[in-house]
Amino acid sequence: MELLRNLRTSTRLLFLYEVTTSRHTRLRTIGERLGMTIQGTSEYAHGLEEDGLLSVVSGEYRATKKGIEFLHDHMQKLRGFVDRAGREMAFVETTAAIAGGSIHRGARLGLFMEDGVLVAHEGRASPSTGVAVHDAAKGEFVRVHNLEGIVALRPGRIVVGRIRSASLGRKGAGGAASRRVLRSAREFTVAALDIAGVVLARELGLKPRIEFGVLPATVEAAERGVNVLLLLPEERVAEAVQAIETANARLEDKIPYETVTLG
Repeated sequence: MELLRNLRTSTRLLFLYEVTTSRHTRLRTIGERLGMTIQGTSEYAHGLEEDGLLSVVSGEYRATKKGIEFLHDHMQKLRGFVDRAGREMAFVETTAAIAGGSIHRGARLGLFMEDGVLVAHEGRASPSTGVAVHDAAKGEFVRVHNLEGIVALRPGRIVVGRIRSASLGRKGAGGAASRRVLRSAREFTVAALDIAGVVLARELGLKPRIEFGVLPATVEAAERGVNVLLLLPEERVAEAVQAIETANARLEDKIPYETVTLG
């Protein structure tokens, strides 16, 4: 994005690209190709020469080795940005969902995110809709096309349960905080990071659903509207918070989270 915002850098790259891919003996022809005045072209040429990116060899303007490396490096960055942007803007014509009830081919469906899964309901109003490609019974896979709108989705909440190593294996470990977490556990998907998380989950009578790739899976689940109880040793708390904050930096609707001490 910085490359696209910086007109000076973009123009320098176009200048170097022009002298690398075509032969030029006059600044006027370079300026004509780039849509620049002769004065502007001269100023850019002078600046590129001063920085060791451009030279005149046998009367021709050519990019130096440093100039070619500069051009290649920035083009690679630009290509990476374009590839990422293309994936993010990919137009989805058909998607898959779980049938929330009996669905008939050709019916207009309302699409909802329920427990982190896309669910389609026939005849139910939603900001996001589509048309059923085929019949489906409740709970079955259904393909949906002619999509319109965006699925309404509010991020789930993450409760980061910090486990003190001294509390593990101790009868009654966790105290009031553990009891509060246990009371609300039915509303959360449990994620256990490291052995400490697995052990405490067992002590609390909880069964973790997330035990592998825990931090990215926790964040992704929350992004899909799922509440997550993340159990982890106290020395990993900063890492978890950083993962959540990194996700929030790119999200319009932030993932709410809190940290509680267990033990």
